[in-house]
Amino acid sequence: MPMHRIFIVLTGNIIFVTLILVASRSSYYGSRLGHTQVTQRPRYIFIDIGANRADTLEVFLKQKSAKFEYDFPRPDWATYDQAGEHAQSNLKSYGSVNILTKLKSSLELEIHLFEANPHFNAALLHAKERHVELGVQVEIYPSTVADIKDGTRIFYLDTVNTAHDFWGSSIYASHPDVVRSKNNGTELSTVNLSRWLLMNTLPRDFVVVKMDVEGSEYELVPHMAEMGVSAVLDYLLVEWHPSVIDKADLPEDEVTFRHARMKAAEEKLKAEGVNMPHYDSSA
Repeated sequence: MPMHRIFIVLTGNIIFVTLILVASRSSYYGSRLGHTQVTQRPRYIFIDIGANRADTLEVFLKQKSAKFEYDFPRPDWATYDQAGEHAQSNLKSYGSVNILTKLKSSLELEIHLFEANPHFNAALLHAKERHVELGVQVEIYPSTVADIKDGTRIFYLDTVNTAHDFWGSSIYASHPDVVRSKNNGTELSTVNLSRWLLMNTLPRDFVVVKMDVEGSEYELVPHMAEMGVSAVLDYLLVEWHPSVIDKADLPEDEVTFRHARMKAAEEKLKAEGVNMPHYDSSA
């Protein structure tokens, strides 16, 4: 074959291969960009620490069966309240009809429920099942203590306050309701809450943490401040229990130290942009 024809053939092959590579590269980055655009959609994340039997979940979703009313913070781009009202206008009983399609289509909503007391395991499972059927993404962490480290620890059960869903269960053996219950404690799994938040949420998300943990907040909140959780946290709603610390089996100087540490942690979180309004559920 003449040299000029060989040159033409080689040149054509090179151009063909180059076009294929360019097309493949464009397709790859196009798919990557498309994927990024989807995953960059912010999420509305509600995390209930001390979920009990999932009462606050019903409050958060504005369900008529809720024990109390509270307007939880929400981002401007979320319309869960309208969706909740829409749900109530159509929901006669918990069923399998997906009436929260509006909610699902309007935002990425995630709900996480942490509860240490094993008594509420079945209630949490039931709450997850019925809300998943309604189109709400709910994850539960039963028999799990929100803590400052992963592992296990002794948790003390309130067995006397049946009318209040055993609300005195605590990590403190000196808690008055635990003392009345004569409970020796049970070993439960723990989750490092700060680490969990940093691993499972992003700065672009709108993250709300509600915390009602009978004194454990005096360990959790300072640890959250130390770990830089403010990077992902928008609202921290804490039901404070100072009397639990005051009555704990601790030296007086340790009690003073814990109160001071808590105040410093609260100020630090607020200075870093975390909203911490007054919260008292009366439940």
